[in-house]
Amino acid sequence: MYHDTDKDVCAKWSETLRLYHGTSSELENVLQARHQLGLSEFELLQILAGRCGDESSEKVKMKDIETAMYLSQSALSRTVTRLEKAGLVERAACDFDRRANFLKLTPEGRERLEAARPTHKEILRKHFA
Repeated sequence: MYHDTDKDVCAKWSETLRLYHGTSSELENVLQARHQLGLSEFELLQILAGRCGDESSEKVKMKDIETAMYLSQSALSRTVTRLEKAGLVERAACDFDRRANFLKLTPEGRERLEAARPTHKEILRKHFA
């Protein structure tokens, strides 16, 4: 049996899903059209930029990226492969642990990310303002 608060919680959850779906769909479409980036690709570049700071040559472990992303390991790997083929990220193996993989934002990746950030903010403002 539902109580009024149960209905409220269910309604809030449904509204959250609608907001998420509408926002993520528009972000996906607009980022792709304007910057040739999917939403997952944009998010991954943004994570790398935040971890790497400025133009440093720091590498980020794939495991650390996995914990920061909402993607499965295989989906993340496919996203990285697409970005690598586009020249936006570089993979590197760990010198002391063959199981560890690192990822680095390239100058081209940083440039594409910076060009896409205003579009990302525009869509977020539209949905959350």
